[in-house]
Amino acid sequence: MSREPWALSTLLSPTRMAPYLTAVRGGAWDGGWDQALALYDWNTSVGAAFFESIHYLEVGLRNAMDQTAGERLAPDWLSPTSPLLTPRSRRAVSVAQGHAGGAGAPRGKVVAELPFGFWWSLLADEYNRRLWQPALRFAFEGPVRRRTLHAELDEVRRLRNRIAHHEPIHARALVDDYDRVVDLAGRVGRVLSDHVAATSRVPALVATHPLRPPPTLA
Repeated sequence: MSREPWALSTLLSPTRMAPYLTAVRGGAWDGGWDQALALYDWNTSVGAAFFESIHYLEVGLRNAMDQTAGERLAPDWLSPTSPLLTPRSRRAVSVAQGHAGGAGAPRGKVVAELPFGFWWSLLADEYNRRLWQPALRFAFEGPVRRRTLHAELDEVRRLRNRIAHHEPIHARALVDDYDRVVDLAGRVGRVLSDHVAATSRVPALVATHPLRPPPTLA
């Protein structure tokens, strides 16, 4: 005996949709399921757009840091036995190396297997003397403050993780989030921020926020 077709509200789950239903109710809105689904769809689209822009920042950041550390410290600074890394970081490199194919894996594959959080962690206080001062500060164009860079990248990391786990971002200050991504890309290299600004779908999407269109992004 066949069952009734699944309802979309069931497949997306009441728990997942509850924040969206709450968001479209009250104030000038008296929204229901259709409005909540429209907000969910928009949230998905703007999240995907942010992921595209963050991708450029992430790739540019890790390549600049790896190349600079390799030139100024040691070609094999990024290895499971590197004395420059903490035990936790060495374990992360070992896992990435395994995913990339083992000890003989191409360097580029190992770099690509390391998560955004790994590169962010290399800007923490514990790496100030062993990585930042002798090498990593030269990976950026112009003067940068390590602690500020670390804090700003943490905001991007948290946003990236919310998007990756399909969580709501519609209530965030998305204009600030976008400006932060572009600014950080510019810290890595002006050419990178120019490309992010030229290709990003975020400004157009943020301007169509279903509940509260913000000021147009530059």
